[in-house]
Amino acid sequence: MAFDAAFYKTVLPERVAQECKASPKLLPVVNLLLADGHILDLCHILHLADTWLVVQYFRDVQTCQDMDVAFLPYELVSMVTVSLRHPGNRKIGFQQVQDPSLARGMAAKATA
Repeated sequence: MAFDAAFYKTVLPERVAQECKASPKLLPVVNLLLADGHILDLCHILHLADTWLVVQYFRDVQTCQDMDVAFLPYELVSMVTVSLRHPGNRKIGFQQVQDPSLARGMAAKATA
């Protein structure tokens, strides 16, 4: 069974919030392990559709400056990990809230 929109809307945010509450000085890191072996280090989830999602991920996890956008079918995600990192080792972590206007714009382009 694939991770679906409900997982990304409820389970993942709750788990990230729980981890952050337990260790508020650390940054949350969410990785998606894809069935093809790639790992995406997420910055944001931009959009959740019925059969696919749009994520923004760090191209360079050391600097966290460059990001790419990926459109993924839910079935491609084989594992989701949540971990915490010290801010001295990492500048930016996973951010649960993204500008809704950006998400709407990305979704509109994807469905146009």
